[in-house]
Amino acid sequence: MNEHLEETFDHFAYGSNMSTRRLRKRCPSAVVVSTGYVVGRKLCFHKIGKDGTAKADAFWTGDASDVLHGVIYRCNQSDRAMLDRCESIGVGYTTAAVEVHSSTNDDAHRVFLYEALPSMISASLRPARWYVEHVLDGAVEHGLPQEYQEGLKRLIEKSQAGTVCDCLKKPGGGIV
Repeated sequence: MNEHLEETFDHFAYGSNMSTRRLRKRCPSAVVVSTGYVVGRKLCFHKIGKDGTAKADAFWTGDASDVLHGVIYRCNQSDRAMLDRCESIGVGYTTAAVEVHSSTNDDAHRVFLYEALPSMISASLRPARWYVEHVLDGAVEHGLPQEYQEGLKRLIEKSQAGTVCDCLKKPGGGIV
């Protein structure tokens, strides 16, 4: 096995960690591998943050029409413990293996992402303005598709206006 790969890990950032500036405060070795997307997940602001505001979640829907864009970062294993602490691993988030389709070629990458623990989801929260600015800054910085950036802006506006997160609603009504 490649020694280089044993010393590093790849993860898919879709929320505030898409901002390289923000991620490098938590994971100084982070370098971009590729932008890409995951099918069957969507971005929701409903994870309960330590500060009581909503944080991003890569909410699994299983619906092929839901696409979550983001950035694959490669980081040194020595940064993993700090990143896991910042993400409240085991308390706020857990990890999930996902296949990320590259935005630039036909490659697929098997990496992990952080997803909210079910017990840490609340549809009644709003994200803080500073937080969503990191998300949008990351999307712009990495040139995510324009239509995704526009959708992200609308999602942020809805969240800021106090609209309850609709990620947990079934298409016909009710809660998932």
